[in-house]
Amino acid sequence: MLRLLIVLCSLALTPLTLADVLKLKKDAPQTYIVVKGDTLWDISSKFLNSPWRWPELWSFNRQISDPHWIYPGDNISLVYVNGKPTLVINKSKPNLTMNRHGRKSSKIKPIPTVSLEDIAQFLTHSLVVSSGQLSDAPVLVGSERNTLFYKKHDIIFANKSLVAGTKYGIYRKGRSFVSPASKAQLGTELELVGRATVTVSAAISRLKINDVESEIKNGHLLMPLVEELPAYFMPKAAAPQIKSSVIGSATYYRETGKHNVVIIDGGTAQSIEVGSVFSIYQPGKIQFVDGDGNVRAPMSYNSYDDVKAYFIDDESQRLPNVYRGELMVFRSFENLSYALVTNIIRPVRTGDDLINP
Repeated sequence: MLRLLIVLCSLALTPLTLADVLKLKKDAPQTYIVVKGDTLWDISSKFLNSPWRWPELWSFNRQISDPHWIYPGDNISLVYVNGKPTLVINKSKPNLTMNRHGRKSSKIKPIPTVSLEDIAQFLTHSLVVSSGQLSDAPVLVGSERNTLFYKKHDIIFANKSLVAGTKYGIYRKGRSFVSPASKAQLGTELELVGRATVTVSAAISRLKINDVESEIKNGHLLMPLVEELPAYFMPKAAAPQIKSSVIGSATYYRETGKHNVVIIDGGTAQSIEVGSVFSIYQPGKIQFVDGDGNVRAPMSYNSYDDVKAYFIDDESQRLPNVYRGELMVFRSFENLSYALVTNIIRPVRTGDDLINP
């Protein structure tokens, strides 16, 4: 009898639990037609208060076994199956064309997770390396032409033996990052300035420059070229025990906004993976209240005030953290990651804390 009561209680509580777990917007549409320029995130934001949780909404539907296959023109309907919200898709007629191999293929590409325009530069033109990788990297030391800057088709020299036929990216050194918490060196950012292919393998290898993105000169580094990186991401909540913070922005400004890229403390070594979603919080400010009831910010204290506060009766109080928004990691290195700010209610700043959403 007791076992039966437990089962009945569990069944009764299941709908409520599901509602707590996955909340739909009050004004969520019953149908939506996908248009060119949409992203999975955009569509999910029309249905969910937390768009990053779209895998939970769409994974209930076997018809959408892979949401990456959604194309402009598809009609999406919101229905309930066994009390669970799910999306049903009515595929549009594919726009097929004949390719050079005599096969029919669609000219329209499936919609991406997020706008690739916002992150493309950091998928293809940026790299973060450790101090060890930096010291081991081949260096551009000269060319067959006596010139300051090199151009396309130039033959350049690298100071290490490289495998013939291998493609390399040519990079200049950018910013170096240090963890605010541990003060440990997190990595150095490299910026792509060109691409080259090894033509002769020797103690001093020869490479032919394939294309130029920016000025190429002696002292630049060579790193194996990554031709393709994922354009689709499966968002998931960062584990509760993972703590991080914003340590920089793509714009080099202290403050940034929605759809901008930020650099965060931690990477694969800290279990921060591609798709990890964090909530962004401004750390609570510390205020001092003296014996007379005066509230003063620490920055207004002079040296005498600091001593007085320590020895007499001033008390410090930390104000609550302030929610700013959410971000998703789209590229993770060993101790540092790139993330896209997907939602904000206040500007995101360097030094903001990142926690499980």
